[in-house]
Amino acid sequence: MKAIKETKRKTPLSIKLIVVLVFIVAVVSFELSLKYAGENKIEYPELKLDVRLHTPECLIKGGFYEDAVSVSLNVSSSEKIYYTLDGSEPSLSSAVYSKPIVIQSKTNSANVFSVIPSSTRWKPPVGEVFKGTTLRAISVDADNNKSTELIRTFFVDEKGKKRYSLPVIAITVNQADFFGYEDGIYVMGKQYEDKDYYLKKNIRLDAPWWEYPSNYLMRGSNSERPIHIEFYDENGNLGFEQNAGARISGNATRGFSQKSLRVCFDKKYGIEQLSYKIFPNNEVTSFNSLILRNAGNDWTKTMFRDAFMQSLMSNSNLETQDYRPAIVFINGEYWGVHNIRERVDENYLANKYKMSTDSIVILQLTGTLFYGKKNDQDAFSSLLDFIKSNDLSQDKNYEFVEQQIDITNFMDFIISNVYFCNSDWPNNNVKFWRCRSGISTHDSVGVRDGRWRWILYDTDWGFGYTGKEDYQMNLLEKAKKVSSIGVIFGGLLKNKAFSEKFISRFDFHITKTFDETTVISRINEFEHKLKPEMQEHINRWRVIGSNSNWESNVEELRDFAKKRPAIQKEHLKSLKN
Repeated sequence: MKAIKETKRKTPLSIKLIVVLVFIVAVVSFELSLKYAGENKIEYPELKLDVRLHTPECLIKGGFYEDAVSVSLNVSSSEKIYYTLDGSEPSLSSAVYSKPIVIQSKTNSANVFSVIPSSTRWKPPVGEVFKGTTLRAISVDADNNKSTELIRTFFVDEKGKKRYSLPVIAITVNQADFFGYEDGIYVMGKQYEDKDYYLKKNIRLDAPWWEYPSNYLMRGSNSERPIHIEFYDENGNLGFEQNAGARISGNATRGFSQKSLRVCFDKKYGIEQLSYKIFPNNEVTSFNSLILRNAGNDWTKTMFRDAFMQSLMSNSNLETQDYRPAIVFINGEYWGVHNIRERVDENYLANKYKMSTDSIVILQLTGTLFYGKKNDQDAFSSLLDFIKSNDLSQDKNYEFVEQQIDITNFMDFIISNVYFCNSDWPNNNVKFWRCRSGISTHDSVGVRDGRWRWILYDTDWGFGYTGKEDYQMNLLEKAKKVSSIGVIFGGLLKNKAFSEKFISRFDFHITKTFDETTVISRINEFEHKLKPEMQEHINRWRVIGSNSNWESNVEELRDFAKKRPAIQKEHLKSLKN
């Protein structure tokens, strides 16, 4: 993913230094205070986990309440309960439970985590952010063995369950794992300040802001941190709660203050898959991971651009990512609107088509292996070589290619990206897959025929994102020449039958899928869904500017929907000559 085109400016070193100083005050001072406090505090024995001990029982559910709530905890009489209310991990230095805990509204309480800088462009929230109370409790026996944790989040507000119109996700995490100077994955942290690290890695000191070394650029399993996640639906009812892992997700958009999170479900967290109907209209109910997306590059504009475009193609021959917006809290503090999205990987395909991940091959761009076994990309490389070396205007050559790829799927992939004016394509955001167990013939049933199929994802730069004149953009020429898409599409267009089918299918989509009334109606649905929650989100992150700015950004989508069809028809004429 590219960074936002309109903001590709280098951050002055002086500004970077100021941000570092603010960050040090907000985070490093916290760690130093712990260090100095430790000189006078009691040294407590280390607790050892014993899963046989009973986890404290909470007699009241988490979620939203209109008035203060009294929380009672139960455990074996031979064990003590230690608990915290600030999101920190309970220990022997924590409060000992002796009577019901009264949890009240946190109005007028100071912002804690939301004032920690998370980007070179971070801005503090406007005023006080809404907060809940995160209860964490353990039982401890006489031998200093501890149970697994009880974690529950309570929100006290006069509106109760009507406080939000969207689902609410409460994430609980140890402070150092997200916000710690050394290893916190949500902040700039040590990597931002460590000049020796730059020298060792030969990193430019004047790198673009989205590439500047920071903790949040860490990738891989070492960047995953344990979390607890609670999901409350639109009616405030608990859908699920589960231990999981979390990583920062995305590429250049990691540099934004609000970040995308990949939530991972794994047996090391006590569950191999999440079984829950996250997306109401989706038959898939098993998930190995989910993305809590910050809307990608569209974070500064509408917050739903990619999800909206993908929804237009949800009934096509393409794989698309489902969408459900939600409000996220971290350790009880409001963290704004996030888009719950499916993560396109081997598990996404396996869960959708009820197949083994061992039978799946996923490639990207010109054929780089994304998932699979050694040499799985060879078949695609051979296909590209065949297309380059053979004239597809000859039926026998075209029929061979037709046996290797799902032609209708490939057409829809081209059509959608071209129509959307996704300028971050096809040199980027190209992902495709096949079922290895297929017999390589299109006469087989379903997706197990071994043919290559393309996946629509990350269309953030489409539908007028880079400018109000984008509706005039002609991406057909680019699609014929760039990357693996150019090789295949350019070759296929030499065949008259394909060319006629492509034009006919594009005309169909312009008339039906991209019909102005249909598209504007869909835009209105997305806008209506987010509108009640946008002002609080804008106050939290201070990027879009104002609610009227957001509405103007949404109006640009409608403007594109009105102007694009006629222009696209003109562009198609070049294929008819």
